[in-house]
Amino acid sequence: MADLTKAQFTRRSLLRSIAAAGGLATVPGLLAACTGTDSSSKTAQSLDTLTVALPSSISSVDASKEAGIMNYVVALLCQEALVGVGAVGNLVPALATSWSRPDATTYVYKLRQGVTFTDGSAMTVDDVVASLQHHAKPGSTSAFAYAYADVASITATAADEITIKLTKPSSSFSWTPSPGTLLITSKAFLEKNGAQIGTPEVKILGTGPYRVTEFVADSHVTLTRNEKWWGGQVPIREVRLNFITDESTRLLAMRQNSIDMALNVPLDQLDQWRTLSGVQVEVATDRSLVTLAFNIAKKPWDDIHVRKAVAHAIDRAGIVKSILRGHGTVAKTLPSDAQWGGLLSSDEVAALYAAIPQYEFDLDQARAELAQSSVPQGFTDELHFPNSGPQLGKAALTLAENLKPLGINLTVKEITLEAWIAELGRHASGIYLGWYFATTGDPSEYTQLLLNSAYAGENGTNIAQYRNAEVTALLDQEQTSTDNAVRGKLLGQALTMAASDVAYQPLWWGEAATAFGAKAGARDYGPYFFVGPWATQVSAR
Repeated sequence: MADLTKAQFTRRSLLRSIAAAGGLATVPGLLAACTGTDSSSKTAQSLDTLTVALPSSISSVDASKEAGIMNYVVALLCQEALVGVGAVGNLVPALATSWSRPDATTYVYKLRQGVTFTDGSAMTVDDVVASLQHHAKPGSTSAFAYAYADVASITATAADEITIKLTKPSSSFSWTPSPGTLLITSKAFLEKNGAQIGTPEVKILGTGPYRVTEFVADSHVTLTRNEKWWGGQVPIREVRLNFITDESTRLLAMRQNSIDMALNVPLDQLDQWRTLSGVQVEVATDRSLVTLAFNIAKKPWDDIHVRKAVAHAIDRAGIVKSILRGHGTVAKTLPSDAQWGGLLSSDEVAALYAAIPQYEFDLDQARAELAQSSVPQGFTDELHFPNSGPQLGKAALTLAENLKPLGINLTVKEITLEAWIAELGRHASGIYLGWYFATTGDPSEYTQLLLNSAYAGENGTNIAQYRNAEVTALLDQEQTSTDNAVRGKLLGQALTMAASDVAYQPLWWGEAATAFGAKAGARDYGPYFFVGPWATQVSAR
């Protein structure tokens, strides 16, 4: 596989369903847009301004520079991709009306006509080529660059047609031109602004239903309706996204009706939010993954007995029951059992997961493992979690308490989302909490990015620095296969083998809660609600 160690830590690795972080993706809205439906016809009422509370701040509105969950919440209102993600996790038309795969290494996309950017310029085939090459060119510092490692060429083969050729077959490339790793802008905008894109001064340019009119770091982002959006005029004229990191402040803001939506409502506070007058709380699976990651390139985490000891010391079932209030499922491996698409049947998935080694909560076993390690008396380390995920912090604290009797002193510290993303990319710590949101319905998404050795190294998505030649060989074979049954078998073998090395201890597959105030409601709220222009699915009630 191509060397991807210089690729930036990407949003796909954090995964984009910011549902757990506030909901990050809208499928129904994107699907409506892709079919050209005028979403304003779906409701007789409209809100002039929608005020939304986000649980963390961002330092850039360009998701290709800062690929965190909240960056996508902003960017996907403004920018679009060639293909979108549908309500059930399938690919649907967006700025491409159709696409084909003439052979195993060639993809052809027919472009939608009559599309304009929010600066009034027409979208051309040259703009799409430039947007793709921005990520695919040698030396690209884009957070999306890793997804284009196998691209041989990107050419305009007609005024309304793009052809992408790969160096070898790639089982996951069909997802690359979707919002997770492609947000189209104009060639002129790229050439003029370069590194300044995403800043409060330059912002971003796209073809979506909104444009960013104001960005104040650590405060808010204001977006104004694009009156000439190809999908039709949307009901809400203005969207204001306020960065409110303190949970009690967000709760108070909703109680006082100063916000209309709140993302990432803490699951252990659902009862409080639901008692607020007129407030409706929507909960849905987000197919997210929370996992411990052990940096096996750093002592003492290079010792498998240390990793097994910590894996046995975390009460996953207890966390799901008490901290998540049952709004989640103990994760048996990296991809959830609902993420296998057509690769394996439900019975085959069940059989596979039953065979994957598990490290259940057992402090006696944890103590026995530590006694066999290079640090039998224990050691000291730190574990950080993002301020947008308080449930991660609470889970980490329970682990720290369980480790104390073993002589392991684990300091748990909250940091900003931006700092957490940067830390994951540096790979300098010994233990991490990984929080990922799937953008596809394909199990290779988590599996490849977290286990393939090509993604180890600084800024890679393999945060455990996990390098197993046999596992990587299986994953490389999977990437080049076009047979779903073969792909499913190879992924299953890789997951089973990797579980024995305990580079990761999967904790839970999550659910996400979004609160809607007395004036706002959502149509078709679900797992993909935030994977597209989500505000088009919000209306007055």
